[in-house]
Formats: sequence, structure tokens, C-alpha cells
Amino acid sequence: MKQLCVLVLLFMIASCEETPVEVQLAAANVSPEFNYVLDTVFIEAGEEQIYLEMDLNMSDYSAREGILYNLTPESGRVEVINMETLKLDSIINYKIQGPNSVKQYFPFGLKKTLFGNTYFKEYKVLHKLNSEGKKIDSYEFINRKLSGDRLPFDTEIDGLGEIADDGSYLASFYGNFKIGGNVLGIAKINLLDRSLKLIPIDFWDELKQYTVTVDYDIGKRNSSPELKFLLLNGPDIILSTSASNELWYYDAESGKVINKKYHSQITADKKSGKYREDITDQRLFMYWVKRKNDEVTFGPLLKDHKAQLFYRYSRELDKSDPQKPKYVYVLTVFDETLEQLNEYRLQDNIPIIGKYFEEKTFVHKGSIYSYLKRKNELAFIRLKPSIENE
Repeated sequence: MKQLCVLVLLFMIASCEETPVEVQLAAANVSPEFNYVLDTVFIEAGEEQIYLEMDLNMSDYSAREGILYNLTPESGRVEVINMETLKLDSIINYKIQGPNSVKQYFPFGLKKTLFGNTYFKEYKVLHKLNSEGKKIDSYEFINRKLSGDRLPFDTEIDGLGEIADDGSYLASFYGNFKIGGNVLGIAKINLLDRSLKLIPIDFWDELKQYTVTVDYDIGKRNSSPELKFLLLNGPDIILSTSASNELWYYDAESGKVINKKYHSQITADKKSGKYREDITDQRLFMYWVKRKNDEVTFGPLLKDHKAQLFYRYSRELDKSDPQKPKYVYVLTVFDETLEQLNEYRLQDNIPIIGKYFEEKTFVHKGSIYSYLKRKNELAFIRLKPSIENE
């Protein structure tokens, strides 16, 4: 539960001071090789009220089905949203009591697999239900419940992990998540035989330099850290962060971790890390958070399963005209081997939602959908790129 609260707080910090802009534009030409259409789409829900209190952060998009599954954690209600028809198809009410309960503490996510099974995620606990809604397994992410590698003393596995499309494994960060602790790498849990593999990755010390912290009093602290992202690619795992233009790729076949660094000709390749450290005032804290957020920020990688491409948004404040500073928005495209194909600057009047792109974003039939906050209505900004072979 504590991890969930930290996550929610992080979302609030990353989202403050910026009002989402609804965009409805015609096709915009960027270059002879790259065009895109940007518009806003709305989900028809009839008389039903779609659950939006967690901004879709507990939802799961199934690329195979073209369906968005949206969880209401308190009740176990799951809304089945058809992204092709842009309609709420149906509602599934899962049990929160009894032998088929999906709620032990507090559910904070779900995963619908290729074989019809559904996983419900809780902190350190995972529930597996078959296609008929019957609970067929549960998992605990602690040493005595897992074989293989052993978690070091005073470390744990973050419950906010990702589950493979086929349901074969879960990947998450492991380490000491207390104040001053370290993230040590990625834990890969085989859900078929309950075995654990620890994948050490040395990235945390570098990432911590981008954290702005305020100390109010003895024992009272607030911070604005950078985000870390996991994307599963078959049996392989991709780690990236919001602070730098790089990623760490775990190749399951070889067991090796490859660090890939990229260069942008449009933005900086990493944040400066030069922030005031002796902050004891909330207003001064927010000032430095704003300064940091105006530096280059990289969003999570998104996979287009059909085209076998990866996309990533990034942004940076352009101060070349001090009278009219504006954000530069970039879409970077990678091939299936994660080689950078190109990067494209989007038009200046086209904002992409969120400082840290933390809103729910996924690729459906070649278009990138980003959740748009609207009161009592589910909407997405949709960007459809058209990239010609150069």
C-alpha cells in the first residue's frame, strides 16, 4: 500500500502546474518523409460512468484484441472498452470476497494475457484467474515462496511490475525502497515454475542525481524523482528513464544487459543534474522542480506490435526567445532491434500530454493514444504517424 501511495504522489507531482490541452487538428506536414494526423477521440459509454479516478493507471491495453480493460480497484469492476469502435462494450464484475476474490489488500492493476487468463496485481501478491473468472493461482514475491536467486537482505520486489503478454513471467524492480535506499536492478519471476532471476543493473546512482528534495524539518522530506520505465519485449526486458537518452536491454537468450545510448539533434541527451540541494521551503522546492521539468524529458518506449516499431515522445523548453519560451516536442522512432531510425519535431502548437508522459499511452493500429483528462468523460489524443522509407 505504501508503494501505491508513493506512486500516486509521484503522479501528482509530475502533473502539477500544467493544464492538458485538447487538440483537434488536421493533418500536419513535418517533412517529406514524415506526416501525422492529430485529433481527439471520445469513448461512448451510454449511461455508464467510466472509472477515471486513477487516470487509467490501473488499466491494461490488449494489442491482440484492441481492447482496453479498465479496473475499479475498490469493487473489482472491469470496463471492457473497444478501441476500434470507441465504445464501452461491456462490464465484468470480479469477486472481491470468497475463493475467487481478486482483492487481498488493494488491487492496483490487471493484465489480460493472450490465452485469456487475467492477472490482478497487488503489492507483493498476484492473483491469476482463468477465462471463466475462476481463481486458479496466487503468487507472493518473497524468498520463501520462490526458487532460484535469493533477494538480498533488506530488499524487496516492487509490486508495480509488468506481466508478459503470454503470462509466462513478471518483471519488476528490486532493491531497498526506503528513503535513501537503492534500486539494484530488475527481478524476473517465472510464473510457471515460481523461479526468480535477479538482473543487476547499475543505473540508480546516476538517476538519483536528478532528484530535487526538500527537507521541511527533521524526518520530514518530499522529493521529485525522475521516472523509470519497464517495457517487456517477448522474453526480453527494456529499462529506460525520463532523465537520459538511453536504455538498458536485457537479452534473455544470452543473459546479458546491453546499454544503448542515443543522440538527439533536437534536444539535449540528458538532464543537467545541477539543482540546489539545501531546500527547506516549499515554494523554493516547486521553483527547482519547475526548472528541472523544463529540461529535456523522455517518455516511455511504446511498441507497435504490427509494424514492429518503437515510439517515444520527448520534450524540452526552448528558451531561444526569452520573451516567448515554448516547448519542443519530439517523436523518436526505433526499429525492432532498437536502433534509432529518426526523430521528428512536432509542430510547436501540438502539446503531448504530461510533463513526464505519465498518462496512459499505447499504440492501437499504428496510432499513438494518450489519455486526455476530462471531467466525467474518457478521451484520448490520437497521433497517427505516416513514415516513408528513406
